[in-house]
Amino acid sequence: MKMLVVVSEFPKITETFAYRNIVEYDRLGHEPWLFHIKPFRKNDTVHGFFQPMMGRVFSLPYFGRKTVLPFLAEWARAPLKMARLTARLVAAHWREPKRGVAVAALFPKAVALGRWSRSRGIEHIHGEFAGHPANAAYIAAQVAGVPFSFTAHANDIFVSQAMLVEKAQAARFVRSISTYNIRYLSELKGFPTQDLRLIRCGVTPEITQVPAPDAPDETGLRILYVGSLIRKKGVTHLLDALSRLPADMAWRARIVGGGDLADALAAQAQALGLSERITFEGPQPAEAVAEAHRWAHVLVVPSIIGTAGRVEGIPVVLMEAMGHGRAVIASALSGIPELVEDGVTGWLTEAGDADAIATALTDMSKDWPQAALRAAAGQARIRDEYLISDNARALAAEMNR
Repeated sequence: MKMLVVVSEFPKITETFAYRNIVEYDRLGHEPWLFHIKPFRKNDTVHGFFQPMMGRVFSLPYFGRKTVLPFLAEWARAPLKMARLTARLVAAHWREPKRGVAVAALFPKAVALGRWSRSRGIEHIHGEFAGHPANAAYIAAQVAGVPFSFTAHANDIFVSQAMLVEKAQAARFVRSISTYNIRYLSELKGFPTQDLRLIRCGVTPEITQVPAPDAPDETGLRILYVGSLIRKKGVTHLLDALSRLPADMAWRARIVGGGDLADALAAQAQALGLSERITFEGPQPAEAVAEAHRWAHVLVVPSIIGTAGRVEGIPVVLMEAMGHGRAVIASALSGIPELVEDGVTGWLTEAGDADAIATALTDMSKDWPQAALRAAAGQARIRDEYLISDNARALAAEMNR
């Protein structure tokens, strides 16, 4: 099957799951293409595993010959259909003018994308996220005359519901990555709950073969954070937790990722007297992140609810750490407790509770055998429910039915 996946930005180092899906589609014998709405991010790294797929990655300008001419041609070909589509978009977004302007900006290129899809024989279009990727997928599918679908992750459904129900009603199916999201969407008036599909994100099976870490030695507990350095990730609370660990406890920490708060967090670490024990490593490709997981004893995901209700779904980095057989500490937010079961597959803390994070790290350091048991249980859960090979196959099957 020829399929098109739509994302907002490319490459985006925090959206590894979307790129691994595409690699899996190709491995399964499909012909996947990736369209990114915004211009190519020149300063971001393309993961090594995705390099063979770069010939099927493309975008279109917001305005320019490759966008405007197909846009005008489609208006000439089907003026009534285009007028009705325009009216639906305006009606859905007039209460949120800022979002409406963004939709208006992507409208011409989404129409051009639809014509491209029709000319290339694309059979299904999938939006990776329920916001603008789903908007572009919906418009392109209307123009191309093919089915579409989209994935509901987290912020994309919590921050705004503009046109969410309408898109879901028009979609072949809506994929959710958590039962938490399914409950939320099912409560929206008019949402077609019969078209919801629970298909998890996932990780590669190979990482579940990595040996478990040795118990902490004289250098202490090896603590890892991987992710964006932005407010909703809650890294400031992790640093506070590290400052509250017992004075005689040995530990080291690595912070992998970049973002708006990078400098502020480094300054916080210095002010807390932690700079000698923490390294800030910036954004890293998937291969370097895998090395960091192998180094670690424990991954901490200290997420909080960010501005405008922004919140995690189920972070793939948790799946990666648990797949590697590493212990995890995470906030009890959104769908996270579906993966991290407190006392069974890891430790859950309340969002923003630095004392609870410190207590979990201290307990882990004192009783590593117990931590190892939870890590092993977490790895088993990944094997059972969170393998990309299984979940990408399920998602492709939904597109192809």
